[in-house]
Amino acid sequence: MVTLSGFITMGFPIAGLSALFSEIAAALDLDLIQIGVIWGVGMVMGIFTSFLGGSLIDYFGTRRSLVFMCLTAGVFSALRGLAVDFWSLLLFSFLYGTVQPVLPLNFIKLNREWFSSRQLGLAAGVMSLGFAMGAMLGSRFSATFLSPLLGGWRAVLVFLGLCSILLAILWALAHPPVERERSRSLDLRQLLFKARRVAGFRELWVIALAVFGAVGLAQGMVGYVPTYLREIGWAAVDADSAIPVFFLASLIGVVPISHLSDRLGRRRLVMTFGTIMMTLGALLMYFAGDNYWTVILAMAVGGLCFDSFMALMGASITEVRGLDIALVGSALGFGGMLQNIGGSLLPPLGNTLSAISLNAPFLLWAAAGLFATVVLLSYRGRVARSARASAFDAD
Repeated sequence: MVTLSGFITMGFPIAGLSALFSEIAAALDLDLIQIGVIWGVGMVMGIFTSFLGGSLIDYFGTRRSLVFMCLTAGVFSALRGLAVDFWSLLLFSFLYGTVQPVLPLNFIKLNREWFSSRQLGLAAGVMSLGFAMGAMLGSRFSATFLSPLLGGWRAVLVFLGLCSILLAILWALAHPPVERERSRSLDLRQLLFKARRVAGFRELWVIALAVFGAVGLAQGMVGYVPTYLREIGWAAVDADSAIPVFFLASLIGVVPISHLSDRLGRRRLVMTFGTIMMTLGALLMYFAGDNYWTVILAMAVGGLCFDSFMALMGASITEVRGLDIALVGSALGFGGMLQNIGGSLLPPLGNTLSAISLNAPFLLWAAAGLFATVVLLSYRGRVARSARASAFDAD
């Protein structure tokens, strides 16, 4: 169910929107900067709602949270199909962003509750398989298959919203209804207390800052590449074939790379390898020009470790040394806040550089990947190992 949820609520609709941007831009008369704003604004509200959402997951439990968030995400996703201009699309994308960034926090907490740390990397990889498969298929078929089949980009967005609503019904029926009793009411003072607690973990800051750079890089590239390739003269079918390579590579690598972190007992080392590969992918795109095979290579290199990086990010946060299980949702929300800042800030910032040169945005996103790598390498704390993880599980 978690893997299916990642496919329906995140992977397919997010990557599918990227592929639909040319059609949307033509219908609503959007320029490249406006496209970048729409692509990034979905994460803007996540900056403010991620920590609150993580705390509410701790408080209400996973079943209630999943049903509510899948339902509201479906409604707001479908509303985007009713947009008539840039401002209405911006508003509906903004509303969608209040819920969508919180959904993966719920999935990650479910994994932490169900699996021990010696299995958590593999479990997180299988979870991310849904994101990767949805992203690959969404980027490939939303514009070339679903749009002609359903009658345009509006119908596609409404259809994807209805799928998320159906998923909410499935969670209500399939998830065990027994929830842990809430010990006390949730108030502002409690939220502030949790914020101070989780913000005091240096290891959490390291992971969150790395995610800031890595997600900004990936979000920027995935949103920009299809339009960029059309602008330099590629045919629509060829332009739409580049992003699926990114997600196909990620799909192939997500489970074995995530499982490798279990075997090594060094998640941060594997995450560092991932940020290096993403940085190289962005640099290759800068130098690729209109050479088909160099672009494909850049997409494969940049995408190979993305979903495994995201899977290990969540697993690493739940294993932060000294973090109480009651604070896991809040800690994930803190990491999600930095993730959403990167995902909302860096794509439009990169797109503004297209006024200088169409390939200039890739340099900014490569710099973001380098920043993430340096942050991960700078931390000298003890790496999470199986013995410590076993003690965490025992607690």
